[in-house]
Amino acid sequence: MNGSLFQQIISDGLPALDKQSITPRQWQVLHHLQDCRTQAMGSYQWHCNHCEQDTQWYCSCRDRHCPVCQGKAREQWLLKRQADVLPVTYHHVVFTLPHQFNGWATLHPEVLYKSLFKAVWQTLSEFSTGRHHMDGRLGMLAVLHTWGQSLCRHIHLHCLIPSGVLTKDDQWCGSRKAGYLFPVKALSVKFRGKMLSYLAEQSQAAELHRVEQSMVSQTLNDTARLKWNVYSKPSIGHTQAVVNYLARYCNRVGISESRLSLGSENKVLMRYKDYRTNEKTQMEFSSGELVRRFLLHVLPKGFMRLRYYGFMANSIRRKSLEKIRESLGRIVVESKQAVMANEESGPACPNCHHSGMKLIGIALPNQSLLVFRTS
Repeated sequence: MNGSLFQQIISDGLPALDKQSITPRQWQVLHHLQDCRTQAMGSYQWHCNHCEQDTQWYCSCRDRHCPVCQGKAREQWLLKRQADVLPVTYHHVVFTLPHQFNGWATLHPEVLYKSLFKAVWQTLSEFSTGRHHMDGRLGMLAVLHTWGQSLCRHIHLHCLIPSGVLTKDDQWCGSRKAGYLFPVKALSVKFRGKMLSYLAEQSQAAELHRVEQSMVSQTLNDTARLKWNVYSKPSIGHTQAVVNYLARYCNRVGISESRLSLGSENKVLMRYKDYRTNEKTQMEFSSGELVRRFLLHVLPKGFMRLRYYGFMANSIRRKSLEKIRESLGRIVVESKQAVMANEESGPACPNCHHSGMKLIGIALPNQSLLVFRTS
């Protein structure tokens, strides 16, 4: 069968799914993934001036849920982010929602995820005070993940935080202890209170109307007695390490084709890491079950799962980073030449492997090729 392995799994798994349970948004994503790099998406005609070979490539869907398309997007995004990295230690902090809220993510994903971002940032902001020797504006990059290694729903927020704050007089104030940001247990308690408070407000505003009111109250009361999981680790302290660390969590989807293989009797084998034993293993299930698990992680249309806060916010990031570097005595002259070269140069020829192929034609979906340059 033509197409990628994941496209084959989708085709094999769709007949086994309950069609009525699939939302219009999930259908849209499935159609994008099925059409990715096929005639239905149209194609580009490229010419290599080195070996004179013409090559036709089908267009990608560029859907952020596509496991095939995200590699290029991640590469370009990381290249642009290198200039934003500060010469300080970065902390990786993870805030995890209890699994009691998993059902709410199906009924009201946007409300739940927005509340999570808000609760996490407000929690961290309240810790950046004089009491913790960090009185100023914190900076944070946060990315939402809704999956675990086995593609089950596991809602958590990965936060990458420079170890310090930008004070009111535009000076950099680093954390007092090396390798320490904030007390994790206190973060957990504050985060729990913030999140439950925001969800209660959303319930009172009828934003959780698909969840029965009695179930809302019961879930909030039950989770208020639980210990919520917050993980913090001082992980990285130089530019390339930060960029490599970002690559693990940003512009990613729940599954990649490298982890999948076809087993016997139309089964799918998925390799994953079991964190309970810290060993790599594999799981076998039907194509339909894999597609069902994958659809659990389709985000609402237009929802931003990667966000910047504090001095790293898009509107003030450039000026804030300049002030911090000046305070640290590290002036960096930013260069966009590498990014521009990466974006403007053509792909490498599959025949002679020379880069810089020229675009000579384009074909719209299911139409003939339109050649606009023949030399």
